[in-house]
Order: sequence, then structure tokens, then C-alpha cells
Amino acid sequence: MKRSDILLVAALVAIAAIAYILLSGGIGALQKPNSLPFLGENAPPAKPIPHGCGLLKIYVINVSQADSILIITPGNKTILIDAGSAMRPGSSTNAVAFLQRMGITRIDVLVATHYHEDHIGGMEQIFNNFEVGSIYDNGNCGNYSSQVQKEFQEYEKNYTHVVVSHDMDLNIDSCLSEAKLIAPYDRPGGCWPSAKNTANENDNSVLLHMVYGDTSALFSGDCEGACEQALIGKGESIHSNFLKVGHHGSATASSPAFLSAVGATYYAISTDKIRSIVDGYFLPRTEALGNIYAQDPQGPGSLFRTDLNGDITAISDGSGFVVVSPSSATKCALFSGYSEGNASSYGRILSLALECG
Repeated sequence: MKRSDILLVAALVAIAAIAYILLSGGIGALQKPNSLPFLGENAPPAKPIPHGCGLLKIYVINVSQADSILIITPGNKTILIDAGSAMRPGSSTNAVAFLQRMGITRIDVLVATHYHEDHIGGMEQIFNNFEVGSIYDNGNCGNYSSQVQKEFQEYEKNYTHVVVSHDMDLNIDSCLSEAKLIAPYDRPGGCWPSAKNTANENDNSVLLHMVYGDTSALFSGDCEGACEQALIGKGESIHSNFLKVGHHGSATASSPAFLSAVGATYYAISTDKIRSIVDGYFLPRTEALGNIYAQDPQGPGSLFRTDLNGDITAISDGSGFVVVSPSSATKCALFSGYSEGNASSYGRILSLALECG
């Protein structure tokens, strides 16, 4: 492990410990791991980590009502999942600015989970500002049609482009015991048909599952109910300690069966409370938040939201995660959302009605 990484881990552990004491176990800007040890001497990783590997760093970037996630692997390779929206203020521009602040000049692997504008609208800025290695996407398997889809596919012609038509290993870093791109398409009938005015393109999302030592993470794009059921039906292990929640906390995602199969300790939702109202989405929904809370009602896993916490950083040394964010939020705030498609329905999940008032 590099000296700079060691210093970063030490600082994070110290800060997390202090925050944990001050917050008395509450959910806040800094989280002390509550089920996995971090650098625990008595809990060696179940899977050996090769010599010279550093930290797995995950950044869920605050890109308004959109998605963009930067991953720096333990071997210092870069993965960018989605690029935010070009239509929403503070979206793709935030993604580019964040990458530049991190000193990123090259993206080794660029993953487009699906063809919706809030995921690929910012790709032009990525291509214009960074060197890009390989691009992975669903190959427009649902026959999606839009201007942003056409523009993105024109850019793809200039790069190594891989269509994820089936589950495939992403051989990017030998430090990782698994980096797998998952396609939910292995079913009769192939891809779900998708058009500009339908939501089926969400269910064509490409997912990424990563395992580093004894820790794991799942990035689910906008995978919704049909996609979640298809993944469960495939019988593969999608267990993960860290989950990027599907479809911005929509009620059409995060089913109890899917969340149970994942079994995460940490959850991250990328959303924008104000922009969600403007665009008519009203996310996150209390149904999804309630399903997340129900995974461990006596001590719910750590939930983070970009609308409340800002940029979300999850760092693993292979034995556990430390998750940090620049802004804190209480459990009652984090587990509040819209119960219906209107602004006045915003409130607590039912499970916290008595505790939060």
C-alpha cells in the first residue's frame, strides 16, 4: 500500500471514530462501519489481496437528478459509470469538475449503463476533456431512439466499444478478485423493448459487481423491478456491502427480494430533491426507502443521498468500508421521501413515524 494511501486510511479511520462518538451512533456525514471491520487485525480478508494493492475508492458524484460514479481501483485504474445529464444544471459539469479536481486525465473504462439522457447526456464533455480507453454499454439492445443516443453512438465509433450482451469479466485490475459487468438479458425474448416515452430502457441497465478482498460493491444503474427479478432468477451472487441504489430511489426499484439478495450495509442514492419536483419524478419514494430500512429495522444500514449529503465517498482496504460525505443528515431526514407523485406528499417512512414525528 502506498504511503499516501496509508495516511488517507489513518485519517479517515480517526475522523470516523470521532464522528461516531459525537453522533452517538446516529447517521451523519461520517460513518463508522457497523458490520464490517476496517483494517481489523483480527478479521483478515477471506480472499487474499495481491501484493502492492492499495485502496478501492468509490465516488458517487453529486450530479443533480442523474448518475455519475467514479471508481479508482486498488491498482489505480479508473472506471466511470455514466456521465450525468447535459440538460440539468450542475450535472455533467459537476462530473467533469470532480474528475479534474481528482487529477483524472484518463478513464480506462467508461460504462454507459443505459441510453437515458440523465446517464449519457454528459458523455460529450467526458470525451472532450479526458482520454478514454474502452466503452462498455448495452448496445442499444432495446432499440432506444433519441438524439442523445444517436450522438453517443457516433462518439463510440472512435473508441474500443464492447457490447455487454451477457455477463462478462472486466479484466481491469488483478487486485480485484471480481469485476463483472452484468446483463439482465439472459431470458426468453432478449432485451426489453424501449422507446423515448417508455421506462423499459431502465431494465436494460448494465450493472457492475466488484469484489475486493472481503468487500464488495454493486452499481445497479436504473435497474427496476423486471430487471431485479431477472437478476435474482439467474441465481448468481450479487451480495454486496455497498449498493448504488437503482433508479434514484424510485418505487419501481429496490424490491425487498432484490435488497435481500444484495444484503448491503451501505446504500447510496443519486437524486436531487428540487430538480426531481421540477422534472415530475418526485424521488426518492418512501416505498423504496422503507424497503431499505426494513433490511435491518433495529439498526438500519448506512444510507447516503447526494441531495442531502453531497458527493459520497466509499473507501475499502479489502476488509471493510469507510463512507464519508461533506454534509451530514439525520436518520429521519435520510428516510424521508415522496409517497406519491406530488410535492406535498414528502414525509417520513411509516416505520419512523413515531420516532421522527
